[in-house]
Amino acid sequence: MPSFKNSTYTDINKFNAYRKKQRDNKVKKSKDYIQSKRKPCLFCNSTENIEFHHYNPLEKEINSIARLYNYSNKRIDEEIEKCWCLCYDCHKKLHRRLCDPLPICYEDI
Repeated sequence: MPSFKNSTYTDINKFNAYRKKQRDNKVKKSKDYIQSKRKPCLFCNSTENIEFHHYNPLEKEINSIARLYNYSNKRIDEEIEKCWCLCYDCHKKLHRRLCDPLPICYEDI
């Protein structure tokens, strides 16, 4: 990470604006990458409001896929492999135990 002292900037405010823009671009690229990894809902095949659900909570290393934007694409892929894509409604039903994954769902794991 470049520091103000080692940069060509003479104004700290311009340097800080430059760094913020860099961070924002990195976050946007990662969020777009995560968005591209979403698949239709495993239960209802919907493509609206897709969320990632860790099918084994003991294996997850990061609590939320949405917070993976600080990681590399390879690391994002590793964590997404531990997840199912579920629409918002099915995800809530699963957590409330109103639906249970079919045994066929476990064959892809």
